[in-house]
Amino acid sequence: MLRVFEKFILFLVFPVIILTSCEGKGKLQIDSPKGADVYINGKRVGKTPLIMELKEGKYDITVATTDFDRDTKKGVWIYYDKITKLDFNPKPTGILKVDTIPQGAVVIEKRDEIGRTPFIDYLPTGQHLIVFKLGAVGTSRKVSIEYGKETYLKVNLQKAVLHFDANYSDATLYLDGKKIGSFPQVVELEEGLHKFTVEKDVYKDDFSLKVKKGDEFRVTFNLQEVQLPNVGAYSPLMFSIDYRYFISIGKVGIYFWDTKDLKPHISLWDPEDVRNFDKFSTFTVSEDGKFTAGLKPIKTLAYKYKDLKNPLKLILWDNTTTTVKLNKLLDLNADFVAFGRDPSKVYLFDKFGRVAIIDAKTGNKLKDSSLGEPITAVKSLSDKIYLGTSSGKILVYDTSSDSISNQVSVHSLAINDIQVSKDRKTVITASADKTVKLINISDMSILKSVSITTPILSVNISPSGAKLIVGKLDKTVDVLSLDGSKLYSINLNYAPVSVGFTTEDITITASSRENPTVNLWYQGHLLKKWVQTIE
Repeated sequence: MLRVFEKFILFLVFPVIILTSCEGKGKLQIDSPKGADVYINGKRVGKTPLIMELKEGKYDITVATTDFDRDTKKGVWIYYDKITKLDFNPKPTGILKVDTIPQGAVVIEKRDEIGRTPFIDYLPTGQHLIVFKLGAVGTSRKVSIEYGKETYLKVNLQKAVLHFDANYSDATLYLDGKKIGSFPQVVELEEGLHKFTVEKDVYKDDFSLKVKKGDEFRVTFNLQEVQLPNVGAYSPLMFSIDYRYFISIGKVGIYFWDTKDLKPHISLWDPEDVRNFDKFSTFTVSEDGKFTAGLKPIKTLAYKYKDLKNPLKLILWDNTTTTVKLNKLLDLNADFVAFGRDPSKVYLFDKFGRVAIIDAKTGNKLKDSSLGEPITAVKSLSDKIYLGTSSGKILVYDTSSDSISNQVSVHSLAINDIQVSKDRKTVITASADKTVKLINISDMSILKSVSITTPILSVNISPSGAKLIVGKLDKTVDVLSLDGSKLYSINLNYAPVSVGFTTEDITITASSRENPTVNLWYQGHLLKKWVQTIE
């Protein structure tokens, strides 16, 4: 019985002896750089050159010539009964220290896991992209490591963190309709879409930003003047029927400015004179918005056309393709150009009261006649052309019959400007007699008269029909309510030959060709806009 028990004991002991004997060691050999400190799994073990035994397994090995000149190899395997020889090349480093909310996030660089938060380790100097991941939430940060310095990061993985600043610290920030205060501000946000409003004086803009957990952004708001590109824009100004564009003349042609981004989306020029030696004097756009006609009196290059008494170019463009459909040299005076409803004919008027009807395909003159009144302003609408005269009359020229269908006395002195309301129900006139008249377009009866203290050069009505803008001879502009009460004034250094509204609050003023200037104004202040930058 005893012998059986002894055998049983031997059977139990034997496997233990085998397992113990399998646990082996290998050697690690580091020869260079000489005199460097060696750390294994963060513990200093000696200086180079170094040979030491280690149990078979995986190790992180660092060699450092100074506290911040080091080289680390992670996951080095030491194999049983083998010598692992390594060379190191210490590089300049700094320290990265990171914590997250909540802690325990995986820290990753170049797809390699380098630790978990709270995290502290040496990294080579320079730029690093560090990724943090905790469950389904992931985010990244760019960090700059400086030699011998500690860089600290705190990453919120439960909310988004936004740092707000503005070039005016007294501007006010609103978040989702709630007042936050002046700048700078640091705000933690729940995941989702948020609306920000920034406001200073009359300048106010809204922005939206969608954020997720772990995001951290620096959001800067800059209030800056809105300037049109420098193309030397000047009068006359005109608006497309849908108010998508305002149109002006510039250095080398005619420009369609988008009323939202205030950039020229369509540019029309004379292909035979791209340097625009002779500048355009006026233009018009067809009822359907498809065509533009421009007039260019030939002065600088007149020596080319010595046989012509009054050399004048009429150019017709297709607005869709910006191609020239007609480029005709004419010998006549013309100060105004207009379309009727049918864009196959172009109407040229001079200040002496003559009208020339031009075939839009051939450029040939179809008719030439006198209206009997000097013409001072022209505005076309549908099949009618409204002509202001030096005596204060409006002549209604019917393009279906090519004749005057009506004439009414409106002012006591010359009419300097004629405009039409956006709803196309009202004609608005400005006169040297210091009055503005609103006229019912259906029967040409006067609806309202507004008196000003100064002769008026230009006028326009807001898109809603609730405000008037009046450009005056004394280089000032008034914005009025329809009852004539002044809302605000604008002082200019040029005569406002054209004025208008791009929106109810944004007005536009333009000078003559002699002093090319176009300005945009917000409630009487030079237009400024908040611009958002996100980093």
